Amino acid sequence: MNKLLLYLLILPFLFFLLTPLFYAYPPGWSDDILINEDTSGSQGSPDVSTDSQNNVWISWHSGILAEMEVYCSKRDSLGSCLIPETNVSNNASQSGLARIIVDKSDNIHFVWRDESPQGFGIWYAKLANDGAVIVPSHLAVSGAGAVGISTFDSEIALNKYQEVNIAWDEGPSGYNQMDYTKLDSLGDTLIAKIQVTPIDAGWVGIGVDSFANNHLACRTDTTGTSNRLTYSKLDKDGNFLVYNKVLATGGNNAIVSDQHQNIHIVYTNPAGPGNRIDYLKLDNDGNILIGPLTISLPQINSNTYAHMAIDSSIVDIMYAKMDTAGNFVISPMKVVYPQGGGEPRIAVDRSNRLHLVWVSGRLGTPDIFYKRGENEPGVDENTQSEASIPNLFVFPNPFTHETKLSFSLSRETKRAIIEIFDILGRKVHEYTLEETDGVIRWQGIDALGNLLPSGVYFIQISDIANKRSIPVVLLR
Repeated sequence: MNKLLLYLLILPFLFFLLTPLFYAYPPGWSDDILINEDTSGSQGSPDVSTDSQNNVWISWHSGILAEMEVYCSKRDSLGSCLIPETNVSNNASQSGLARIIVDKSDNIHFVWRDESPQGFGIWYAKLANDGAVIVPSHLAVSGAGAVGISTFDSEIALNKYQEVNIAWDEGPSGYNQMDYTKLDSLGDTLIAKIQVTPIDAGWVGIGVDSFANNHLACRTDTTGTSNRLTYSKLDKDGNFLVYNKVLATGGNNAIVSDQHQNIHIVYTNPAGPGNRIDYLKLDNDGNILIGPLTISLPQINSNTYAHMAIDSSIVDIMYAKMDTAGNFVISPMKVVYPQGGGEPRIAVDRSNRLHLVWVSGRLGTPDIFYKRGENEPGVDENTQSEASIPNLFVFPNPFTHETKLSFSLSRETKRAIIEIFDILGRKVHEYTLEETDGVIRWQGIDALGNLLPSGVYFIQISDIANKRSIPVVLLR
């Protein structure tokens, strides 16, 4: 694949009465489907993965801190239940914060946090695609630190050998450190534990490339310096190739490798005020190729929980799609109604459909919800390629003095224009595009150079066959 999908929870707009103008419910997304059967308890930390038949596997934890269990459910590509809520951990202590991944044999691997002799360790289980237990729940590696010391984060990635690579944190001496662990396909330990960070660290992420190298990122803190997005690279045997390289200000992150072995990271940047969501592209040695680029500014609420899915605490779950050059293919749009929810996770199946899970308290307690989305809403992928659709990104939005209209067109495009309309549909400005990509700076003026009043405007890019429109807010 040559595209990177980013799913964002961003931008609660300033004027709530105008929200329907900003967000028409996007085509191509299913209704919200409740996953957990017991709605009386508290559910959390959902995750999602897909198999070769485009079936969807969902994991989550349920219960209170001292009595949590890890559960899973299997759904078809339309969300219909194939395997109902099933207990994976079978260890009613503090099993939680699970991660799930499907291997090339369509077996299901689970990793989660629970008690171990030294503190909170990494637990593992493996199921067949019919739900039968291949490897029962067991402690894979012990971890140090009690509740409130370790953030208990873990992330997993499978390499080409179907080995389970885990980035996680523990608190052995009153501070957190990021560790790396590798298990074989049966959950037996190949590399028990490598301390990756020498200093306080948390909010870990991991991705693997085609050579089975491991790319890890986390937040590190030192005396007088905090929120440093720190990157390391380990080979398949756990040897350091890049050691704790500080890339930017940042924390919670998600990290993936593309087919060209380049690395893509989305992360929270708490530089203030509030958090924003930033993006970086690295080469395979950790050198920055693109960025940092800001994807989302904190207009009212801060942004948190990066995954290639990012949430905004309590407001909206948004979807966006980016190519591997950091350009928006689909600009951010709201995909969950009613508003509210968090902890989104995303997966893409072999038919390129999207599968989203998240936590919502709409029924009174935290529950797990799921929905499916088409990769290109409103477009038949068999008849029209993404590359033929003009791309437009508007930032900042809202704006006061000037906003940038970044556009890109396919090489086959003969003629394209950007038109700006007011809320009544009247055209106020137009630009003819002479290049296939570029940036237009718009100062909120009409075609005669007059300042336009505050309000909602629509930026539309179109060629002979396609068009795309984005709402923008001008604040004088």
